[in-house]
Amino acid sequence: MTEDFVLDDKYVIPKDGSVNFMVADMGWDPKVWEDPMGFQPERFLNDHDQDFDITGSREIKMMPFGAGRRICLGFGLAMLHLEYFVANLVWNFKWKAVDGDLTEKQKLSL
Repeated sequence: MTEDFVLDDKYVIPKDGSVNFMVADMGWDPKVWEDPMGFQPERFLNDHDQDFDITGSREIKMMPFGAGRRICLGFGLAMLHLEYFVANLVWNFKWKAVDGDLTEKQKLSL
């Protein structure tokens, strides 16, 4: 930025400063997702009432590969490999429920 900026009349962002935010928080916003912390893989199906766009070309609900002009160039290849990976997991393993705490824990990685 070329000059200091005041956000919401309480946060001052200096002109040479940088702003970091948790990208995961965007995906946990209850204003965007119904029950964002619930395991609902059907919300990502194309025939669901919410049209899901992982590229961020229409709107940004989450951005695992970035968004807009700076989206990861390997996005298509990554999606192909992820599909093969999940298919092999389903094909090669016997799945069963386990006891214990499987809740997600928020951690920071840089």
